[in-house]
Amino acid sequence: MRMVARTAAGLRPIGILVLAFAIVWWWITYQEVILYAYLSIPEAGRCLVGRSDICDLARSLCRGAHPVSIINYWWGTFWIGAILASASLLLHGPRRS
Repeated sequence: MRMVARTAAGLRPIGILVLAFAIVWWWITYQEVILYAYLSIPEAGRCLVGRSDICDLARSLCRGAHPVSIINYWWGTFWIGAILASASLLLHGPRRS
């Protein structure tokens, strides 16, 4: 039981870190299309969690404008972080009094 608790405790910060990284990476990729009103925040927000033709188009529009050559955002990063953070909560289980 201690091993499961340690694993859960280790997964939580990793999951939160991956989620934070995904959000920052998404913002770096999509900020220009949001700021120039090519996409609204809700429309671009859908690109955080999934892929669509509009997301692909937005990425192609903003790729050339970035001051650094970044790799396109991959929506799977968000889900990996969400799974790791959720797994830590599931493994930890309910707290006993």
